[in-house]
Order: sequence, then C-alpha cells, then structure tokens
Amino acid sequence: MSKNIRFASPLQSLTIPDPEFRRMLETPRTKFLPKFLTGLTAENHIREEIAVGTVKISDYSNDNDDDSFDVSGQDWVGNTKTAEAKRKRREDTVVEDAYDTAIASFEQQQEQQRLSSKKMKKKKMTNSNKYQYVGVVGINNNKDKKEKKMNSPPISWYARPKPKHSNWSVRLLHVNKDVIIKDLFDQGKIDIFAKYTNTGQTMQSLQAPVVTTKYEARERSWKTLWNFSPKHFFTDSSGAYWRERRLRAGMYTDGDNVYESSYRYRDGRNGMNRVSTFQQFLSSKSVDAKEKQRILKKLQSAAPDIVLEM
Repeated sequence: MSKNIRFASPLQSLTIPDPEFRRMLETPRTKFLPKFLTGLTAENHIREEIAVGTVKISDYSNDNDDDSFDVSGQDWVGNTKTAEAKRKRREDTVVEDAYDTAIASFEQQQEQQRLSSKKMKKKKMTNSNKYQYVGVVGINNNKDKKEKKMNSPPISWYARPKPKHSNWSVRLLHVNKDVIIKDLFDQGKIDIFAKYTNTGQTMQSLQAPVVTTKYEARERSWKTLWNFSPKHFFTDSSGAYWRERRLRAGMYTDGDNVYESSYRYRDGRNGMNRVSTFQQFLSSKSVDAKEKQRILKKLQSAAPDIVLEM
C-alpha cells in the first residue's frame, strides 16, 4: 500500500497526491516490475538467438564437458541423455549471464536517474492547484430526518487555500461517529447517559411494556466525575466502582414473570429469582387489589426501575 493512502480509525482518509509528487514517488511495485521486465526480456532474447543459431552453445563449453560419444556403443541412450543434460546446463549458463548483464545495466541507469531526481527534488515543485478540496463522507442515522437524508448529497465538499509545502490537492474523509464516541468514552472525556421511556404499548400476548431508549453523550466535568456519587459511596455497601450496586429488596416484574431480587456477597453480584408468572401473581388472593392496580398502572406509564442491556 502506498504511503499516501492511509486508513486510520476513526477517521478513514484517502489522499490523492499531486501528479508531480506521484511521478517522483518510489514504491516496491515501481522498483520491482521494471527490473523484472528488463531481466525477462533479456532472457527471452538470448533464448531466441540460441534457437536460431546466432549464439552457439559450443562457444561457452568447458574443457570438462565433452559431447563426443560412440553412437554404436551399447549405452548410447545414456550417453545421449548425458550430452543433452550438459547442453542444457551450458544454455542455462548463457541465459543467466545475459540476465545478470541486463540487470546490472538497468540498476546503473536507475542509479543515474535517482541522482538526477534528487537534484530535481531540491528545486521547488510548482502545481497549478491553488486550493485543497476535502470531501467528507457522512451518513445521517436520524430516522426523523429521513427525507432530508434522501435529498442531501452523500459527500460534502470543502475548499481551503493550499499551503506552500503541501503535495496533495484532493482528500476524502469518512467520519465514524460511533468509534469517535467510544474512543472519547475510553479516554474519560465524555459520559453516556440513557433515558428510558415507557411507550404505554405492550408486546403481543404479554403484559410486558415496550420501552424506548435515548442516549446522550455529555462532556465529563467535576459534577459527573467518573459517575462518582458520594451518596452511594457512603450509603451503599457496594458503592465502589468495581462492584455492582445493591438492588432494593422486593419484587420485580417485566410484565411476563415476577422475580425476587437477590445479592451474592461472594463476588458482589445482583440477581433475580423467578417466583411465578405475572398472571399467577394477579390471580393470587394474598396480594391486595390496590397493589395490583398500582403495578398495572406502573407497567403502562412509569419508567422502568431496572434496565438490563445486552
């Protein structure tokens, strides 16, 4: 990947450099492909010359390689294979010498071009672009502004005067808002607050209410420092941040079942023990009718006392 294409979370950016700077940019691909092509071309050329007889393999033979043998001998098949192997070895030697010669010449030319490009880099590069254009790719997730989202363009473009020593003119930015919020929360710069609203509607065939959630990010201040509460610290036996807060003793319901709160002191965890179904609770004569009406009214309009988010 080029050094000028950088993807960094939560800001994913794509920068397109100026043509003048791109021509002087050296990458592993730009270094390897021309070099490989030069060596491959020289190799194919010398093999063609060997095939047509322009280059003779016998001129490159060694004193130890003797192809003369008696065809009428008993082992003429083995002698033929040996002679062919010697010829193939000499041909490979010729091809390797041609390849090495071409690569050495190419590297020498590249070194000369590199020295001349360094001199050019010392000179001030000029570009006709006087502005830098930045496109911000944004996605509006607000359902209330669905129509506005359909009419708005997917990319918002901005322009600014180009600095003197800058080597790019176009840049695209994709802002991942979720990652930015999480990063700010991990750094302790913001706090997340949730507001739960009882819609008054119930699920099908159940008394469980439908609860909507609205989240809000606020900058952390001395008033909301680490969500610390002196009241909970002194009045709650498990008010420390590494333990869960104690739930009030009593009965709880989600509209489907009835639970009794519990607390495990061994590791400081809250729990719920299922007692019965909500219908059995309403039909029980041990519970006062006014208490039943109060619970039903609370399920219809009141905010939840406990929320468990998965």
